[in-house]
Amino acid sequence: MATVASVSLLSEAEFGCEHLASVLMQDGVVNNQFKTSFIKTHNSLGRRDASSKTASSGLLKPRYTCVTCSEPFMNGDRRIHTEKTGHQFYMESRSRALFCQGCEDLVYDHGLERSRSSTPESSLEVAKRRRFSDSSADELYVKSNANKRPCAKQGVRGLFNLGQTCYLNVILQTMLHDPILNTYFLGNGHQPHDCTINDCIGCAVAEAFADFNTIDKPEGFAALNLLLASWRASPALAGYQQQDAHEYYQFLVDKLHASAEGHREGHGKGCHCFFHRTFYGKLRSSVTCDKCGNVTKTEDPIVDLSLDVQAKKRVMGGGGSGHSTAPTLSGCLESFTSPEKLMADVYNCDGCGGTPQKATKQLQIKKLPAILCMQLKRFEHTFAVSEKLEGRIDFPLSINMLPYTTNPDTAVDKSRYIYDLSSAVVHKGKLEAGHYYVYCRQGEEWMLFNDDQVTPVTEAEVLGVDAYLLFYNLRCLSTASP
Repeated sequence: MATVASVSLLSEAEFGCEHLASVLMQDGVVNNQFKTSFIKTHNSLGRRDASSKTASSGLLKPRYTCVTCSEPFMNGDRRIHTEKTGHQFYMESRSRALFCQGCEDLVYDHGLERSRSSTPESSLEVAKRRRFSDSSADELYVKSNANKRPCAKQGVRGLFNLGQTCYLNVILQTMLHDPILNTYFLGNGHQPHDCTINDCIGCAVAEAFADFNTIDKPEGFAALNLLLASWRASPALAGYQQQDAHEYYQFLVDKLHASAEGHREGHGKGCHCFFHRTFYGKLRSSVTCDKCGNVTKTEDPIVDLSLDVQAKKRVMGGGGSGHSTAPTLSGCLESFTSPEKLMADVYNCDGCGGTPQKATKQLQIKKLPAILCMQLKRFEHTFAVSEKLEGRIDFPLSINMLPYTTNPDTAVDKSRYIYDLSSAVVHKGKLEAGHYYVYCRQGEEWMLFNDDQVTPVTEAEVLGVDAYLLFYNLRCLSTASP
């Protein structure tokens, strides 16, 4: 009899989550009972949807039907039922997706999804969509002479949750909706058939771009190869535990850089590969001795800016309007680049013979990347406690990054520093048990991607969210700053 603890890492990859694996890897009776209950629940929800043309406002929220006993529950009652009965798998009413209470997340299992498609109801739908027989001359004529409309892909495909993989889904959706990365991966960028790197992250991401842009598949898809490649590349990511989306973004950028042909490992060696020019910037740290005025400068590569959102450390209101009391992204950037006093015990001045001196430190951006990620630091870890900092930070659709750079020339062409918002990642829930979803710009519209659920939203909705990660794109690539 399989248990959660006995399920191996690679075996888990075959199932939606470790809890589901512990059920489906048991003997035939338990396994078959669960699959039978799964299909029964799936079909009953389908009949209920077909017979309900209208719904009261109270039914607009999703309901969760227990796969074991078929009792329906609202979101808050689900946990109580699991604690009382031990039943931990539910089917969500709107999409009929499987929910694991043990993971507190939607999960996706390929085997169970195949059993859905083998139901009489699904077979009937396939038959209805079919217009020609296999031997039809008309079908052969259409196949030989018709071209698929290249603009048919609308870019609104969701990603199935493979077991608490929402952290991966939001970062991948951000990349899938980035025009720079689309040009690279759908053009002559990374070519998997020429790559010799084992478990290459670049190949897995290229495959995801190809799957996402498959014209004849508008439904969601699973980035399984990217997940497995990530597990093999990083033991810290392996398994179905919660992960931080920001850390996964840093990991993914690093691995994409390593997959680029002709890349250089040392950032100080002047790497000119596509990913380095796209994702990496430079941050300058200047320390000025308060006594002799000696200035020590160091420069380090960056793939993002981590901005403090604590009220006691940030500039409130930003922008200099004087009327708003809400914290802003501009205020966080001003705080990040403002001079900071250093005590004598942390700085030894070379100009003063290496003796400890008080000094002033300032961070400024030396080089901006084409894709700028800004993390609003909501997770605080100290020796005594770890907590999540709640609260909305106002951020704009477009931002001028010139004031936060080392360029002192205010008369410079500002178009070289204007960035437009492309994605906003949100974390909901507690520090140890939460869920990620992302808002992405699709053309002139905005879409909410919550795993495989895709919803159109307004700009006002996007600007009103409690963002954790913000992604901005340089408006004019031809005028990128040096």
